[in-house]
Amino acid sequence: MKNPKLANWLIFFNVIYGLTLVAYPYVLMMSLFFYAYRESGDHPLLDTIAAILMATYPMGVLFSFVCWAFYHSGKSKWAVATANLFLVWVIAFLIVLLLSDSLF
Repeated sequence: MKNPKLANWLIFFNVIYGLTLVAYPYVLMMSLFFYAYRESGDHPLLDTIAAILMATYPMGVLFSFVCWAFYHSGKSKWAVATANLFLVWVIAFLIVLLLSDSLF
């Protein structure tokens, strides 16, 4: 390994992100049932954005595994950036949740 400390961090992040995929189908089904149960559509745009974020969530996790290509080519900054790209989905979803709570 070129940088064992960085490799250990990348492994740690990839394991954590991979574990979230185990619970993803359950959370997706719960959110779909909750979305269907809602009686009021006060903010359909926020609902649509949240649904899109939930549907595309595995793409962020799977794309974070590209960090190993950058790691082996010696681009450590790009490796860290792609390993943490998954957090874009989390931050976007939290923003949607905060906006929907403040608007209701």
